[in-house]
Amino acid sequence: MNYPQYKKIGAGIIGSGAIESAHRTVVQKRMKQSGQRWSRRGAQNMLNLRVTKKNNRWSKIVELVKEDFFREAA
Repeated sequence: MNYPQYKKIGAGIIGSGAIESAHRTVVQKRMKQSGQRWSRRGAQNMLNLRVTKKNNRWSKIVELVKEDFFREAA
């Protein structure tokens, strides 16, 4: 990485700490529970849901599920 360039444009603190912390709380906390086994697709789907929840966008998922439910019921 070109740290001087990022400092020059005002990128602020540059480091991997925030990413590592997010990986621990978003990924490992859910995916590494006792007895868990994941397919690649299943793991990606679960991570998508975890990120959505952590970003406080869960209501959007609920809306989409309701739309699918009502469309299938019609």
